[in-house]
Formats: sequence, C-alpha cells, structure tokens
Amino acid sequence: MPNKEKAMKQIILAIFVMVLGSFAITDAAGAESREWKIVTVELAPGTADARHFYPGAELVYVLEGAGYLEADGKPKVALNPGAVTTLQPKQGHVLKNASLTRPLKVLVVLRPPAGGVRQQQAVEQPIF
Repeated sequence: MPNKEKAMKQIILAIFVMVLGSFAITDAAGAESREWKIVTVELAPGTADARHFYPGAELVYVLEGAGYLEADGKPKVALNPGAVTTLQPKQGHVLKNASLTRPLKVLVVLRPPAGGVRQQQAVEQPIF
C-alpha cells in the first residue's frame, strides 16, 4: 500500500477514534478484541513533555500548532497541523512545542500490545 494511502487510512482511524473515545477492533488481522485508546495532548508555548514510552504502538496526529517529536533511533520529526507520525512499542520519545506564543495540540492513538488490555494496564507507563 502506498505511503499516502496508508497515512490517509491512519488519519481516518484517528478521526473515528476521536469521535468514539475508544473502540475494539474485531476484524483486523492480528488485532482481534484489542481496544485502541485515544489521548489528546496540549503543550503550552515553549514547553516539552517528559521523555517517556508506551508499551504499544502510537500514532500521533497534529491538530494545531508547531513543534517536533524526538524519538529514540529516529531523526527529529517536524510537527505542523495535519502531520502524522508513528512510534514503535517502547520507543522512548519527547514532544516539544516550538512556538513561544501558541499551544501545540496533538491527537495520540494508542494500540495496546499483544496480550490484551488487562495485561497492558498492569504494565502501562504514564503517557504524558
């Protein structure tokens, strides 16, 4: 699947999740009965979150503002409205707001690791 088509499907998924809050996927290969979660993150001008990781995969969609994402093992990613990037399970990262006047708002779609939601909740690290 071309990257543009894949990114569009990820955006549609993010919008769908934004409406529902969380949902269970029952027909995707390898994702049966796994619940996806959504988190909105807002960083004040000129601030950054603490370096952290999540045990499952993450999809980051920028709603507004400008900043960048620094992830272990990847080049720095510029963030502007409409940008989409992904993080691998347990990949350390930090989100930074590059603006001194506007907040950075992102939508984060979290895919729990294999093993189900109950097991994931027992080992989950704080997200932001």
